[in-house]
Amino acid sequence: MSNSCRGGPPWPPLDRNEPRGAATDGRPYNNALSHELLLCCARTNAAPRIVERLRELAASEIDWEYLFLLARRHAVVPLLYLQLERHASDLVPHETLRELKKHYVENAARNTVLTAELCRLITLLADRGIEAIPYKGPVLALFAYDNLALRRFVDLDVIVRKTDVLKAREILSAEGYTPTRSLSFSQQELLLRTQHNMQFSRDNRRLIVELHWEVAPHLFASTVNAETLWRDLATVNLNGAELKTLSPDDLLFSLCVHGSRHLWERLSWICDIAELISRRSFNWTKLLERAANADNERMFLLGLFLAERLLDAPLPDEVKQRCDADERLNLLAENIVRHLFSGPTHVPATSREIFKYNIGVRKTLSARARYVVHMLRPTDGDLGARSLPSSLSFAYYLIRPFRLFRTKI
Repeated sequence: MSNSCRGGPPWPPLDRNEPRGAATDGRPYNNALSHELLLCCARTNAAPRIVERLRELAASEIDWEYLFLLARRHAVVPLLYLQLERHASDLVPHETLRELKKHYVENAARNTVLTAELCRLITLLADRGIEAIPYKGPVLALFAYDNLALRRFVDLDVIVRKTDVLKAREILSAEGYTPTRSLSFSQQELLLRTQHNMQFSRDNRRLIVELHWEVAPHLFASTVNAETLWRDLATVNLNGAELKTLSPDDLLFSLCVHGSRHLWERLSWICDIAELISRRSFNWTKLLERAANADNERMFLLGLFLAERLLDAPLPDEVKQRCDADERLNLLAENIVRHLFSGPTHVPATSREIFKYNIGVRKTLSARARYVVHMLRPTDGDLGARSLPSSLSFAYYLIRPFRLFRTKI
């Protein structure tokens, strides 16, 4: 694919898929055109050259079913509908546009329900003396997209202080939420030491809450320490209520770490970065220093690099220069893009792929060593798979490597 959507060089390599389906003249569809069209649409504001290319692509032989399924895999159907309806409604098949609108409206309705529940829980926790910070979800939709309907989210993330986790858990339980994993008290205490969140759900998983005490496990990557997090909060108006949330700098840094934790498997996570950069101001010098001091520089730069290369995120020269100085970024990004556009069905990475990526995204031996230690710490999956008495909790550390190596490598 020539990267006409960006107006730049032929990067990334999006044309390696096998063709799927057939166009009206019987030839196989060129799925690279669908990939490029999705990138043109995966944004809230499209420059004139993007709109021109979007219309060219929409007028070509597009496999619309493939495009929809790919957009659904990457949680960007609302953005796809927004741009096609706005700029190419005369070129898109009527049935396709109607189906996209249906999903857009359903997502908007679900987001409204989830937002109301988030506000209710934050207020409930505050009434019980627990300060809670909404993270991602509705807050990110407003912060980055300025529109609740344009971001898809299925769970609610709430950060509390580590000392408040068990009390918050009891409050959620009283509201009908049950832990995804049934853990004993000693297992919960172990999880508090080794991981960074617990998941709860109710109403047959129609409502899911992730209770965080850290943005990410400290050994995976340093993100926002507790003292800084609670001191540098920003304010957002959500459903008429003024709520505290992460500052733009903290949020951007945390989103880059979050995307890296999940190998950037969704285009929507890159959209979050691009939209946030487009709408908010940042202290870039301080962020770059912070990334270097935390030994997370490549992880931070990779998120910015993907957002700029795929979605034209406006990066300052000092960030671009830092990206250009790291030759490993381009290779990491190309591998991510190949997985992003490997088809409409997500194929989970193998243990070998996860390990290789996480070693490559870290620049120093100390950062790689910390990741290995993190990887060997018990997760809720390990705790839920086998119940051990508190006196034998050390055995979870012994079991963990065997569970890892049983995974396909």
